[in-house]
Amino acid sequence: MSEYDTDSSRRCNRCGTAVSRRFIRVFGMGDTVHGCLDCRPRRELSQGDAARRDTDTADGDTLTAWKRSGN
Repeated sequence: MSEYDTDSSRRCNRCGTAVSRRFIRVFGMGDTVHGCLDCRPRRELSQGDAARRDTDTADGDTLTAWKRSGN
């Protein structure tokens, strides 16, 4: 299995989508990722948001706050 392959045991903790080992290595922290291309915009991923858990407070990002409100 290559580092690009997905495995059902490697999932986004935010939405549950399977992610590759490489995605976790690049965007996550340790063996955990809190966002993927299915639930976060690329801009948020590039800013390190996949390595951080969601908080109840708005982080200043209108899109993220909007998604959290269920829209």
